[in-house]
Amino acid sequence: MEKPNLIETKIAIISVEENGIGFQYFKDNTILDVPEQMENLEAIIKVTGNKPTPFVISAGKNVIITKEARDNALPLESLSPINASAIIVQNLAYRLIAEFFIKVQKPKNPYKIFTDKENAIEWCKQFVIK
Repeated sequence: MEKPNLIETKIAIISVEENGIGFQYFKDNTILDVPEQMENLEAIIKVTGNKPTPFVISAGKNVIITKEARDNALPLESLSPINASAIIVQNLAYRLIAEFFIKVQKPKNPYKIFTDKENAIEWCKQFVIK
């Protein structure tokens, strides 16, 4: 069964490149709540073929993550094929949210914050399973 290499959900564009690195981009002006989180998880599983995959995660303008989605993120980690997350932050607000998540939720998989895509991709390469 061939897997798609790109899936668009209501709030995100999810893909896996030939180099084995996944990308999840949250669209402008979206609210990430538990139903959208579950839809994205399903898309991530499909696009990766459920194979452990490092992801570069970025967001457009005015993306809001609800408290329920933040609380649900850690339990979903064991269901997700994402084995490392490189979070790209473009502003202080997104940086604070990402840092808060790391400190409070304490994700089990590697999780690192970046300000540029190239360094995020470079960091993800070490987690690609051939």
